[in-house]
Amino acid sequence: MHASRWPILNRTLRRCFQTTHSAQRRELPIRRLLGYGVAGSIAVGVAYDGTVTGFENVHGARRFLRSFLIGLSITIDYAWNLRNLQDGDGRYETVLPEIHLRSAKKLLEGCLANGGLYIKIGQGVAAVNHIIPKEYVDTLRQLEDRCLTRGPNEVRTIFIEDFGAPPEKVFDNFHYEPIAAASLAQVFRAVTKDGQHVAVKVQYADLRKRFDGDLRTIMFLQRLVALIHKNYNFGWIVEDLQGSLREELDFVHEGKNAERCAKDLQHFDAIYVPKIHWELTNERILTTEFIDGCKISDRRSIEALQLNVSEIDRHLFQAFGRQIFSTGFVHADPHPGNVFVRRNPEKPHNVQLVLLDHGLYEHLAPDVRENLCRFWEAIVLRDHEAMKRHSSALNVTDYRTFAEILLQRPLELKGGAKLSTRLTDQDLAYMTKQAKEHFDRVMVTLKNMPRNLILVIRNLNTVRSIARDHGDPIDRPRILARCALAALCPSGRNVFNFLWVSFRMLRFEYLLWRQSFHYWIATNYLRLLTRIGRSPDTSHLVDIQYDV
Repeated sequence: MHASRWPILNRTLRRCFQTTHSAQRRELPIRRLLGYGVAGSIAVGVAYDGTVTGFENVHGARRFLRSFLIGLSITIDYAWNLRNLQDGDGRYETVLPEIHLRSAKKLLEGCLANGGLYIKIGQGVAAVNHIIPKEYVDTLRQLEDRCLTRGPNEVRTIFIEDFGAPPEKVFDNFHYEPIAAASLAQVFRAVTKDGQHVAVKVQYADLRKRFDGDLRTIMFLQRLVALIHKNYNFGWIVEDLQGSLREELDFVHEGKNAERCAKDLQHFDAIYVPKIHWELTNERILTTEFIDGCKISDRRSIEALQLNVSEIDRHLFQAFGRQIFSTGFVHADPHPGNVFVRRNPEKPHNVQLVLLDHGLYEHLAPDVRENLCRFWEAIVLRDHEAMKRHSSALNVTDYRTFAEILLQRPLELKGGAKLSTRLTDQDLAYMTKQAKEHFDRVMVTLKNMPRNLILVIRNLNTVRSIARDHGDPIDRPRILARCALAALCPSGRNVFNFLWVSFRMLRFEYLLWRQSFHYWIATNYLRLLTRIGRSPDTSHLVDIQYDV
């Protein structure tokens, strides 16, 4: 009985094996066909993308993947190499700059490979040199004028499409080797038919098609970084700038901005805006007067021209102070690559600043400018009620933090550090705690601030970084405060008005001097304690630093 079961069991097992083997043989062609189908679909999709969009979707996917991998690589680099290390450890201080440099080089390569908006973001990072590590600043500054690799055929194609002829036919002489690269275009040197030397700004051919996709990629990566790093909360700034960034794609709009800027600053001999050649300008090509000068950040060239950096910074702040407080038409991207320095052609002994790249501007309404001026005046007068009133009129609730964002230094120096020959551990702990709490308040204030003020703050932040590279030779808040009062106190129409304005300005100047002197005493006192070994470096605790 028991033995008779084995033939039945053997036949059953044989059938099961044969059935399984047959199923596997049938499944193999199915998998292969599925793989062929997927590969074929991808090939057809790529071919269609190449035919219809010139592989733009494929390139967009590559830019996304490249950006994602760079971000992942940088995150892993920091996490792995800083594990078990703490701030203050000698090993930590050695390893951290090396990681900064490696990460900065990765970002530079990624920005150059991706181009377009990525370069603009890299330029913005390089501009905030008072908050990010030196390795990032020095590396990413190459984006201010480093040309992307684009063949001459692309430039020739754009000219044929827009002007019906290649550049060598439109101009008497055209150099295909680019002299600089803006974030959205390359700049070439040429000579017009009537012999004028010009700079020709040619937009990248694929920029308009890829703009929306790149913007979505950047926003996605910003949100991803925010999820991983809880202290990162700058993505909202890019969201608010989307509309303004789109305007930069229209070079006719940029040319009109340049002409208005020149008109607004026509009374400043030390400021110059290159003239536009409208007959050689359209939405993708901008032709302007060629200017021979050096970047405002090029200290060696400035010294070779025997120009005074204090005078340069004074003119820079006065020009942008007039835009912010008087005209309301504010250049929102004055990074060092957009400000040239030269000797005034009409007055060779004087310096002249040349403002370039007028694609991004902010408009400030008259009521916004007036409240901003009166708020700044109230800062100098120490009138907290007026500060609160005009800050509220600007829809900013925390007037103290708003004042410190504008000043970029403490509104009042008081608390933990009293005048003594040594800072105690309690003093330093108090100052560090205050600095941390202050940074958190700054970010909340910026996020809740009306968006028409965001580009103004970015403007102030950028020009301040330029002065910082020059060694901060002048008192920036003092010059801007004078610009604010000048906008509030125009020339008097009668004797009484003239006397009242004169008295007001004299009182303002005295209080302004007292405030600057107080700050000078406090900061130099802390520097002295550091120099004689009675305190560690505390400059970062009394100097307001933020990124926007």
